[in-house]
Amino acid sequence: MKPQPEANNLERIEELENRLAEAEQLIDAIKAGEVDAFAIKGVNKTEIFTLHSGDYAYRVLIENFSEGAINITVEGLIVYSNKYFHELLDISYEKVIGTSLHDFIHPQSIATFNSLFTKALGGKSKGEINLFAATKIIPVYISLTSLYPQLPTVGIIVTDLTGKKNQEKILEDKNKELERSNVELASFSYSASHDLQEPLRKIQAFAGRILQQEKQNFSENSIVYFKSITSAAARMQNLIDALLSYSHINTIEKIFIPTSLTNVIEETKEDLQELIEQNNAVIESSALPIVNIIPLQFKQLFTNIISNAIKYRKENTNPCIKINAVKVHASELEAEVDLKADKFWKISIADNGIGFEPQYATKIFELFQRLHGKNKYSGTGIGLAICKKVMQNHSGIIIAESEPDKGATFHIYLPFIS
Repeated sequence: MKPQPEANNLERIEELENRLAEAEQLIDAIKAGEVDAFAIKGVNKTEIFTLHSGDYAYRVLIENFSEGAINITVEGLIVYSNKYFHELLDISYEKVIGTSLHDFIHPQSIATFNSLFTKALGGKSKGEINLFAATKIIPVYISLTSLYPQLPTVGIIVTDLTGKKNQEKILEDKNKELERSNVELASFSYSASHDLQEPLRKIQAFAGRILQQEKQNFSENSIVYFKSITSAAARMQNLIDALLSYSHINTIEKIFIPTSLTNVIEETKEDLQELIEQNNAVIESSALPIVNIIPLQFKQLFTNIISNAIKYRKENTNPCIKINAVKVHASELEAEVDLKADKFWKISIADNGIGFEPQYATKIFELFQRLHGKNKYSGTGIGLAICKKVMQNHSGIIIAESEPDKGATFHIYLPFIS
């Protein structure tokens, strides 16, 4: 005989009433604070997590941590270890549980750990120690938290610092290498200043004397040869001086001083007075600001740019150089560059010289780059590289823009400090 539909419905209703009663009891217990729980609303229903189910989720999380997690007693015995910790030590779980944590601490870190542990008994502490397993030393950062009074243990999160320490070691080695390079550079500077320049001076001096005293006995070819010797020696002298200037940009002490750019320009004009007068050059400058700079380096920068403007002048045209400064926002920069400041002084130095093709606007700041033959224009190809290095030292940039026969303009962007 088949059960009646009414009987089935009654059973179903009774089952639903029981489940509803259980749910109401659970909710009442949660409201009364008798059970810890939280609710998560799903797509079709809201699921209640009690203390037991929540604890399980927590345990799963800890087991899959990308850091070590352990609990130890006051005596230091390990009563819990997640998978990461015993894998970090490269020791089986069975050999970790019930073992004193002190057995895995490097002897030189015992005192540090004891101090951190004592402090953690009253709350929390953190610091760096070295763990020791087999022959492996593992630098770690530990964060200790007392679990009293709920549990008679101290919880410790262990972060492996091996990668960080390796990077620090690499950086330390790079710094030492840089220090050695600086020492070698200083040695080179001394050698260039004395050992290399002295022979050059003798070559120039003796070649000049021979040419002066024996000129009447020389053929025309011999005279040309001697002039070539003195000219080559002079170029070598200029190159050594330029290299020394470039190397000193990074080795001299960087002391920033509030300085009037107007005064720097005037000092530069005094140093270049002979060159300016010989070429009937005109230098005009508007009101220039007081800025925080390394004065000597900025003087080198202006000297190189102004002397280049005079050197690369148009034939039958007096050089005219105009200098001005305006305050700009970083968004107004002509080039896409990574600069930390928001505001800059834009110092522009424009000339009416022969100019150059726009595609060389970046290349001219590289070492030994020359756009014109040495027979027509003297130089070393280092001056503008020095300008670029100066601006790097000042956390700014220098940009060039030009067209053939339309002159050149150099824009200097110096961070504005109010």
